[in-house]
Amino acid sequence: MRTRFLLPALLALVFAALPLQPVWAISYCVGTISDLKAKLAEASTNGFSDEVKIRSGFYQPTAAQCDALACFEVHVTDGEMLRISGGWDATCQTQSAYPQDTIFEGSNLYRLFFVEWQHANIDDNTRSGFRNIELRNGLATFGSSGGCASFSNNSGDLTIDRNVFTGCAVYNGSGGGFAASARQLFVRNNLVVDNVARYGAGVYLDVTRSTLLGSKSSYVSNNTFADNLSTLGADGTGGLQLLSSTASVSQVYLTNNIIHGNDAGTNRVDLDIDTARIYSANNLQGTQRGTPGPGSTNGANSALNPRFVGGNSYALAPESPARNRGLDSPPGGALAQDLSGGARVFGSHIDIGAYEAHDDVIFAADFQ
Repeated sequence: MRTRFLLPALLALVFAALPLQPVWAISYCVGTISDLKAKLAEASTNGFSDEVKIRSGFYQPTAAQCDALACFEVHVTDGEMLRISGGWDATCQTQSAYPQDTIFEGSNLYRLFFVEWQHANIDDNTRSGFRNIELRNGLATFGSSGGCASFSNNSGDLTIDRNVFTGCAVYNGSGGGFAASARQLFVRNNLVVDNVARYGAGVYLDVTRSTLLGSKSSYVSNNTFADNLSTLGADGTGGLQLLSSTASVSQVYLTNNIIHGNDAGTNRVDLDIDTARIYSANNLQGTQRGTPGPGSTNGANSALNPRFVGGNSYALAPESPARNRGLDSPPGGALAQDLSGGARVFGSHIDIGAYEAHDDVIFAADFQ
C-alpha cells in the first residue's frame, strides 16, 4: 500500500528540482501600427512571456496614434518577459539582418517607444529586449529621457542589440538617441548618430542598479556613438553618459566601442563614466570625463580618428585604425553578426564599433 504514494512524491521532488522556464505564448506577428499597439498591450498583461515580431516596413505614426509618453507606450505589468524585434518577413519566419529594413519615423514630433518591464530573470536566456530596428527623428517631451526611446526594467535585465538611433532629440533632457536602465544591461552593436540632448546626447544609461549588485554587471560593447550634440555646452556629454552608483559593487564593462566626434560645445566630452566602476578597454574615443574603474587598461584605448567611409555610412574605411583592433571575446559576449549582417569577426581580430569591415560589402552600411 505504501508504494502507491511513492511515485507521486518522487515526481514532485524531480519537478521541484528542475529549473523554472518561462511560459511562452505564441509569438505575435505584426505589420501595421494599429496591430502593433494592440499586440503590445495584449502581451504586457496576458501572463505569458511574449515576443512581438515586426515585419519589415516603414512605420510613421500620426498624433492620433500616439499615447501620452510615446507612440508605443508599453507597461509590462504581468511580471513576464517581452521581446520586441524587427526585420521579419510576411509570415515572421525569416528575419532580415538589417535594422534599416524596419524603420520607425517620429517626424520630429513624437517619442517612438516607451517600454517598462517588471520581471526578474531566470537565466541568460530570459532577458527581455529590443532588437533589429531603426528609430529616427523622435522627439521626447522637454526635460525627459530618451529622444527616440526609453527602456527600463527595475527588476531584471535588458538586451538592446543591433539597432539604429538617429536624428532623435530631447531638449533639456538626457539620452538623445535612447535612455535605458535595468539591473543588468547588454547594449551591443548599435549605431547612435546625429542625436541631440542636454546630457548623454547619444545615449544615457542608468547602471546604478547593476553597480549596486555583486552578482550583476552591465556590458556596452561594439557600438558606434558619433556626431551627437549636447546642448549643455562645456559641461555636457555629446556621446555616451553612464550613471553608476557611488556605493558600487559590480562593474560596467565598456569594450570595443567607437565614441568619437560628439560635440558638447567649447569643451567637447564624448564619454562620461561618472564614478570609478567602469572597466574601459579597446575603445576608440575622444574626450573622457571620469576615472576608470579597477582593472581598466587605458593603454588599450585610443583617441585616433576612426575614419568612417562617410556620406551617411559609419562603416570603416580601409585605413581605419578600428580594424582588427578589438577584443575578440568582450565581456558580455560578442554577437555573431555586425550591423550590416556580416560575420562579426572577418579579419585577424574583431573590429571596434558597430560594423565589421567586409570590403566587398562596405557600402551596405548606409542608412537613409
